[in-house]
Amino acid sequence: MSEHGSEAGLEHVGAYFLGVVEASQDCIRVLSLDGHIEYMNRRGQALFGITDYEGHRGKIWGELWPAETRHMLHRAVRDARAGKVASFRAICPTLGGVRKCWDTVVTPVRDGDGQVIRLLATSRDVTAEVETRSFCDTIIDLLPNPLLVKSAADGRYVLVNRAAEDMLGVAAEDILGKSAFDLFPQSEAELFTAEDKAVIAAGSVCISEEEPISVDGELRYFTTKKLATYDDDGPRHLVAMGEDVTNRRAAAQSLQAALEEAQQASRAKSAFLANMSHEIRTPLNGIVAGADMLSRQPLSPKMAELVEIIRSSSGSLQTLLTDILDLARIEAGAVRLEYTPFHLGDLIRSVAALGRLKADEKGVSVTVQIAPELEGEAQGDPTRLRQVITNLVSNAVKFTDAGKVVVTAGLVADGAVRIAVRDSGIGFDDSDKSRIFGRFQQADTSITRRFGGAGLGLAISGQLVELMGGALDCASKPGEGAQFWFDLPMPVRPAQAAAAVEAQEAEFDRPLRILLADDHPINRKVVELMLAGVAEICSVENGAEAVQAFQDGQFDAVLMDMQMPVMDGLSAVRAIRRHELGLGAARTPVIMLTANALPEHVAASAECGADRHLDKPINAEKLLSVLEEVLDQADEAVAA
Repeated sequence: MSEHGSEAGLEHVGAYFLGVVEASQDCIRVLSLDGHIEYMNRRGQALFGITDYEGHRGKIWGELWPAETRHMLHRAVRDARAGKVASFRAICPTLGGVRKCWDTVVTPVRDGDGQVIRLLATSRDVTAEVETRSFCDTIIDLLPNPLLVKSAADGRYVLVNRAAEDMLGVAAEDILGKSAFDLFPQSEAELFTAEDKAVIAAGSVCISEEEPISVDGELRYFTTKKLATYDDDGPRHLVAMGEDVTNRRAAAQSLQAALEEAQQASRAKSAFLANMSHEIRTPLNGIVAGADMLSRQPLSPKMAELVEIIRSSSGSLQTLLTDILDLARIEAGAVRLEYTPFHLGDLIRSVAALGRLKADEKGVSVTVQIAPELEGEAQGDPTRLRQVITNLVSNAVKFTDAGKVVVTAGLVADGAVRIAVRDSGIGFDDSDKSRIFGRFQQADTSITRRFGGAGLGLAISGQLVELMGGALDCASKPGEGAQFWFDLPMPVRPAQAAAAVEAQEAEFDRPLRILLADDHPINRKVVELMLAGVAEICSVENGAEAVQAFQDGQFDAVLMDMQMPVMDGLSAVRAIRRHELGLGAARTPVIMLTANALPEHVAASAECGADRHLDKPINAEKLLSVLEEVLDQADEAVAA
């Protein structure tokens, strides 16, 4: 259509309207009331790929659209003829076959009398927008987690993805336009509304962990992330994305329950071991102390032999009890290394000297070879190191009937200290190597019958060496002896070997008066025998009697059992310390004399105010030595 023709066809609206139409970037058509095309602007021709406009002029507009979209077009034309503005969105390809999506508005054009004389159809290409929106909708629907968007103005949902539909068990069309109060119980909806206000106020992402939400009559838990979007007028949308953590929460609760059950079992085991330790050590204390006292008396050879049997048997029982408790401590992670300076050479020689006593009875020699650079001060846990070396030397002597046991200490390539014990005993083969470090294991069962022992020593030693930063290993051949060794990162500072100090009998410069609290009559009698001629003993049976006796009398020291009826020893010590504090009196030495030997028991003794903690069974030498030590410390404190 020529420019002149266009103007002629639009004389009723004027040249100004024509200029506006031609300036538009949309496709604009003027239609007759029966739907024929009277005019199309140049931009519209370009958008639809029309090069021969004259061939299209006069055609029925609806015939240019695909058949499946014509019903929307006809409805819009009908409504516009009736004086209404109508619109629709539909796909219509260009003449070149390019599919495009169009938003079309059909507007009535009126004459001076208000009569509809033509129709104005404006189409805008929204293909890119629709494709982008479709792409976003697809991505949103593919999200594995529920996504819900609501209007910030009225709280009604404007978008939900497929995962949200599945979560709620409701189709999107049944959610959109509704609020939380239409979909959830009143209490939950009120909570969601309060959260929405908090999110808007925060202006940032808010995370709720394990938020309970009712889903299809079932309470499920979600971790939700919420944020608000804003425009120039303020908050526009509230976006919530959730993750169903119900199953994970249930699994975590089951795991926690199992952990608590395991911890309870561990506590029950520890309590059992503590009680068993107490119950075994209490009578064992009587046996050990009684045998110790008897050995100091003039006895016939037969009686002396019987006493020695008692001492030896009780010593074996004490060793077994200590091993079992050590194993329990290690399993519970309750073993703590105490690093202090000590002379490495002296420690090794002292252990070898003890092993030599038993070896001499069998005609087995025990020798020590220590590198000169290790004759000095080392930093480590001497108690645990002594325990490991003692076990290795004891085993070497036990399984060697003739020959020798050699204890060596030297440095290896990485600067670690290697301590090894080699014997010429029965040995074992490679198949037994993996078993001997297990609990209650020895090379074979015949060894257990022949040599005795519970098979705990190497298991404990191996774990102690690991705690100290090393590894216990061995090598052997049947009938050719065995060698056990371990390497420890232990710096040694060369120094002169400390001169051995001979043990001296405890001496007291005055008669002592001692308060003894123990519910077991044998234990009380044993202590009285040990301190006969040294102290006057006031014996009571429980903590309450001990507190009363302390308040009524004057004592140089207190020997306190831990487990007693009426009032336990820890409570009694606290009461004694409170009494002293109230009077402003000097601190009386308190020694816990108890079968409770676990680390937590030692810590509890110190916490309640006791000065020392002695494990049963004890002997007279140990008790007198500790008693002398605490009394000297008390005298020094008074003098200061």
